[in-house]
Amino acid sequence: MSIPSPLQATLEAWFRRSAATRTAWCVVGFVALYGVLAAAQLLIWIAAVLSIALILVTKGEWARVPGGRIYWLLLGCLLLPGLVSSFDALNLDKALSTSGRLLAYGLIGWFFLRLAPTEDQWGRTVLWLTGLIVVWSLDGIVQEWRGISLSGYPLFTGLPEGHKVTGSMGLDYGPTLAVLSPLLFEALRLHGRRWPVLWLALPLLAVAISLSASRYAAGLFLISALLCGLLWVRGRSSQSYWTPLLVMSLSLCGLLLPLALVPHLAERIALLGTTASASPEELNIALAYRPELWQASWQLFMDHWVNGVGVRGSAGAVNPILAASPIFPEVMLSRSWHPHLGVLEIAADTGVIGLAGYAVFIGALITMMLRANEQSRSAATALLTIVFLAMFPLSSALSMYSFTTGSLTWPLLALALGSYIRSPASRDG
Repeated sequence: MSIPSPLQATLEAWFRRSAATRTAWCVVGFVALYGVLAAAQLLIWIAAVLSIALILVTKGEWARVPGGRIYWLLLGCLLLPGLVSSFDALNLDKALSTSGRLLAYGLIGWFFLRLAPTEDQWGRTVLWLTGLIVVWSLDGIVQEWRGISLSGYPLFTGLPEGHKVTGSMGLDYGPTLAVLSPLLFEALRLHGRRWPVLWLALPLLAVAISLSASRYAAGLFLISALLCGLLWVRGRSSQSYWTPLLVMSLSLCGLLLPLALVPHLAERIALLGTTASASPEELNIALAYRPELWQASWQLFMDHWVNGVGVRGSAGAVNPILAASPIFPEVMLSRSWHPHLGVLEIAADTGVIGLAGYAVFIGALITMMLRANEQSRSAATALLTIVFLAMFPLSSALSMYSFTTGSLTWPLLALALGSYIRSPASRDG
């Protein structure tokens, strides 16, 4: 049996002390940094380099952590098709840099597997995480009210349909809050009866998501509420349906309230009601030209159906197709457009090979989420739900390969796996 190096022994002792605290502060700290994405990105790169150094110093012992093999297998579902697509990628630089970033997510997984919250820590940890969500929600609401957020960011203006609330997260504000919403639902499940004031956070979050003017974020938030409610009833809570129904009701009320107060939000929703009988031009306007993006991306997939055009390659490859469209505005061709549909982006970038890997990833994710729920592994269930929402097949806002998506998906997946496999003996050291 190999003897751990002094550095590894010191780190393992620190990880054990972290697991012995009442709150998983490392988890809270990382999610807080994610609110300022550049800080989270820097931390990820530092952790990846440190992980390489630890592998060398410990002669590979650093990589031997429970859950590490499963984590890398799931990461490989996207990493390997990305590497295969690089052989004839239309933009080799982007393909290689994105694959390199996925590799970095693999390296940091060994850190986050060790930092995973225990079930004993989860109750207090989720309260602090909910506090972060409340702060971010207030940040956006104040931005709508005063024109500038608490964090000092102005409203995003200059759009034909009006303005967008962004908080400190930019245009990803609404979708990011929707992806993180299971943390609030988990806090309500664990503490809602003891501290009824927590219920006020639910309409607050819903209002902030509505003000972001992202219809996808609103839809994903409702999917999150429904999914968490179904998980409550099925495994980790009582068979009573009143709590999930209350969650859905407050979520809907929070989403609808800004529509009555901010005219351009109501106009964006009203456009959806005309899509059934609309002409192609009207349909594209109502859906922010998503149909043209989907059609161009589908054509790209059909032309490169085996291994795609390379990771992040579709963003530039669709422009010639869009330029030939009589509907897509010429002024919008000055920027790159990803397909704005998660499964279609996987298809266009990595072909049927990527689709097969993605199907395995999603299938394994759902299986683990249901199993963790049935076994009352609360932390793992909530974190896996967030990962599922971040990689949702019908995602029409965030790119599957973006820093925004990846910096949340892979660290939280490692935290979920680490939390799931921890036994009472490992919690005691």
